[in-house]
Amino acid sequence: MKALIYRKFGPPEVLEWVDDWPEPVPAATDVLVKTVAGGVNPKDVLVRKGWFRRTLARTPLPRVSGLEVSGEIVAVGAAVQAFSVGDRVFGMTNTFAGGVHAELAKFDHDEIFHCPANISMEEAAAVPLAAQTALQALRDCCGLKDGDKILINGASGGVGHFAIQIANALGAEVHAICGPRNLQFVKSLGAHAAYSYADRPAPEIDLAFDAVFDVFGKFKRSAFAKQLGSRGIYVSTVPKPATLWAEGLARAGIVKAGRLVRVHSRSEDLKCLKEWIEGGTLRPHLEKKYPVSQAADAHRHIESKHTVGKICIVF
Repeated sequence: MKALIYRKFGPPEVLEWVDDWPEPVPAATDVLVKTVAGGVNPKDVLVRKGWFRRTLARTPLPRVSGLEVSGEIVAVGAAVQAFSVGDRVFGMTNTFAGGVHAELAKFDHDEIFHCPANISMEEAAAVPLAAQTALQALRDCCGLKDGDKILINGASGGVGHFAIQIANALGAEVHAICGPRNLQFVKSLGAHAAYSYADRPAPEIDLAFDAVFDVFGKFKRSAFAKQLGSRGIYVSTVPKPATLWAEGLARAGIVKAGRLVRVHSRSEDLKCLKEWIEGGTLRPHLEKKYPVSQAADAHRHIESKHTVGKICIVF
């Protein structure tokens, strides 16, 4: 089959669209999806560069890129009951190194769900990783509830633009930080207040917050000590010594002031996102679509760190 692979770690130029990659074989609890589109994320870039190759991303080279897709099911395992051949689905693999940006993608049945009916397949491909990251960060790590006040740093990107909408759905007052060009964009998503990082870095927002969601992991919790006090929760998406240590303390029940969200794809969360999308509560913003022949350009777009919403590759 055709697949987007890389044989070595490096810049976007290492990506290749080949036509002789072995087809995946579904196990009893798996489904096989003929892909339509795949979302591209900062994690795709880091994994392609070789980050985590000795820890979380040990899949040997050469390997297939990509973590999330939308498409149509073409085969189901013997134990799968919730899905049938012909179903249109979206999902994310829980394999840390990815491996689904290919003509055919294999998923465990609990990593996918039926696509929302009111958006395109390309838009659906941009939802699973970023929106589930935002949902799990806010609901599970922050414990965000009605009436809470949250500061989202990096609010106009893939995870951030979903986080604004999800925080609103959970009843929170949302304060968003982004670049000066995107202030109106984040306000249009429901941010109650928007700030440009060019005017004030996130730790200089002189307000009290119940939670800070630092999407790009630029800071430590200590930078927000005044805003969060002793009970406020800081959440990062970036695994590094400080955030891993804080998450370990939280999981041990010692101190829960600092959290690291480790997104895990599951049908129940994708179902929640589908219902929000179909109900008008949540909407993916797709900035640009790239043909797979321009996959390297899609990765460069992500590397610019100026993505508004999401981008995707069309297969």
